[in-house]
Order: sequence, then C-alpha cells, then structure tokens
Amino acid sequence: MLEVKIKGTRGNPSAQYQFDAGPGITAIVGPSGAGKTSLLRVIAGLDHPVSGTISLGGIAMPQRAEHRQIGMVFQEPRLLPHYTVQQNIELGRSGVISAKQLADQLGISDLIERFPHSLSGGEKQRVMIGRALFGAPKLMLFDEPLSAIDPRLKADLLTLIRTHFAQANIPVLYVTHQMEEAAQLAQNLIAIDQGKIVAQGPLAQTMAQLDGPAFFENGITSLLSGTVTAIDAEFDLATIGVGAQHVDLPRKALNVGDQVRLRIWARDVLLSKKRLEGVSARNQLQGEIETIRLFDRSQADVLVRVEGEIVRARVMAKTIADLQMVVGQSTYVVFKSASVE
Repeated sequence: MLEVKIKGTRGNPSAQYQFDAGPGITAIVGPSGAGKTSLLRVIAGLDHPVSGTISLGGIAMPQRAEHRQIGMVFQEPRLLPHYTVQQNIELGRSGVISAKQLADQLGISDLIERFPHSLSGGEKQRVMIGRALFGAPKLMLFDEPLSAIDPRLKADLLTLIRTHFAQANIPVLYVTHQMEEAAQLAQNLIAIDQGKIVAQGPLAQTMAQLDGPAFFENGITSLLSGTVTAIDAEFDLATIGVGAQHVDLPRKALNVGDQVRLRIWARDVLLSKKRLEGVSARNQLQGEIETIRLFDRSQADVLVRVEGEIVRARVMAKTIADLQMVVGQSTYVVFKSASVE
C-alpha cells in the first residue's frame, strides 16, 4: 500500500494531497496545470514536498530517488541513443528476469538489437516500460505515457498496460488528462485540480461525482462493468451481462467470458418511465434515479443507479418537470450500441 500525505510542491506551495493506493492501477486525472506531474515527481523523489510523508508498505520511503525502487515511464521516451534496446532495458543492471524475456512479454523481442533512432514512438515507450520493470520495482509511475503517441497506436499500448498492470501486486499510478484512458485502465481514480484532490475512490463511483470539460474533454461518460454471456454469429453481436440485465454490442474481438467496461455518453442516454417498444435503440436498462443535478436553467444531469453502478443522462431541465422525475423513481436508461465504447 502506498500512503501519501503531503503539503506543498515545487510548482504549488499550497498544494495538498492525501490518499492511499493499493495494488493495481490508480489513475490520477485533472486538467493541464492541475499538479499531476508535480505530485508524481514528489512521489518519485525527484522533488520534495514542503512537509508530509510518503510510505510504501508501512515504511517511509528513502529521501533519494535512486533508493526508492520505483519504475517510472515519462511522457517522452528517454532512451540512450548509443545503446541497443536490450542495453537500454538493462542499463548495466541484473534483473529478476532477463531483458529478452521482458522484451518478449512486451512484444518487442524482434527489436532487441536495434537502436532507438529506428523505433517508432510506441516501440520506444514499450522499451521504457521494459526498463522500468527490469529493476523489479515496488511502485510504478506513469506520467502521461501516451500523450505523444500516434492515436492509431494508443489502443495497443493501452491494452499492454492494462494486461501487465491491472492485476499487479504493486501500486501503479497512472497520470493522464484524458478520462477515456483512465476509464479503460484503472480500478481507482483520483481527480485533482489546482493542487487539491476533488474526488477519489472506485473508478465508476468517482467518475459519477465529476463534471465539466476539466475532467471530460470529449464529453461526459458513465461506466458499466459486464461479462460477455453470448455471441450472435449471424449478426456479429455480443451480449453483455450487466448484473441481471444485458446489453447488445458489436462483437469486435469479444468472446464469451470476457470482462468488459462500457463507457456510455451522457448526451446519448434517453430516459423513459417504461420499457419502449418499436425503437431502434436496442439497449434498455432499468434503474432508479439517485440524483438530479440542475447545473443551469436549461439542462440537468440525472444519475440513475443501474445494477449497483451509475449511468448519467444529460437532459433538458424542462424534461424533468414534464416527466415529473424525482429521486427514488424507477426509470429506464435507453441508448444505442453506437453510444457505447
């Protein structure tokens, strides 16, 4: 368990952070300038807080960065140009497993003898991850590692990071300003703004507390977890069990038994007092209105609890009045498959 309780960073002397992070991925999100990288640098030992403590496994972390046994992956790959991929992973160290074994796990075994100038951005970041893992770290830190990666390559790297670290037995902090990345990777979420934590906790629950473009650059989404229960080969559809209910989505590469996370755009969710018939939107989940948030005179967010998780719908304020929506009322959330990622 990583325990952080600090005040003041180099960029913001009034910053204040207190949180715990257990094994697996904890995403730290916030707008540019919120203090995400400054926080990570303090945890890594590259900078020091004005006051406070950082401990790992109940033991205070050493003052010097090189003694903290941390693996860190930066925004820009920091590879030595005159070293091969293998040499960049090893850096003259001996590891628990060999650099070649790591390279194989990271899908870069065929690059082991190449030099950085011949690698793509995504390949360089895989080498950086290999270097970080080679030292058998007790804590992993990612500082927006995909910010400079071609969007076409991001999906593969997200899959790689999720595969290697979601079930890790060490804490993994993943800093990003894109909620979409956090939603795909993390079990827990810490949202910061102006040097302060504004929300923290389990991913879906914490996402439901946040609002606005500071945290949702591309639009507000909700998160549902489910399991693939059936495949319709004729129409290439996957049925996803969400608690006792289900949704249908394009199959893509899904197979029965796969665990999935569904991100649903709030702007695309309809609400109905009863199940609809004769509509093109295939997915209708019954839930209960938990919160109604009026954020201006014309619009509101309705948060509906569905199978223990929150789905958010952005609707007109007049719709709430017309349908006489109240907290505790049963409702159906309705959405097309195209509204889910």
